[in-house]
Amino acid sequence: MTPRAAQAKGKRLEKFLCDMVEEAGLGKAVRTPGSGSGNIKGDIFSNVDFMFECKNQKQFHWHDIDQAKEEARSGNYDRDKWSLILRDPRHPEFEEVYAVIDLGQFLTLLKRSKEPVIKEADKEASWAIRNLIQAAKKVLKRLEKQ
Repeated sequence: MTPRAAQAKGKRLEKFLCDMVEEAGLGKAVRTPGSGSGNIKGDIFSNVDFMFECKNQKQFHWHDIDQAKEEARSGNYDRDKWSLILRDPRHPEFEEVYAVIDLGQFLTLLKRSKEPVIKEADKEASWAIRNLIQAAKKVLKRLEKQ
């Protein structure tokens, strides 16, 4: 594969990821100029607080994880919030795409998704809501009488 073809393949994965981030409702995402070789590290610039490193290649290499971690450390990101986005070359393009992240970050995300919105009953808020409902019912009765 020529270097240009390899670059084009990488750019397609980056564009795919940008589209996925935006479709997920996580805000705007754009490819970084030079795929992170400039001041902004990572392949994608977005509101997501993870650094994205994309790899669209035939084989997985452990040094790709090292690269993602290093770019998160040297870039404008939390050093522990890196992600390596990989396309499975055994399937048609972008049919199978995976994210590799640190186990601690993965567990943090799982915990955050499991935390209840309200940890315990808020008696004061419950009382205020009941009073609001009663007041609204009184207003509706007065309006019906008029």
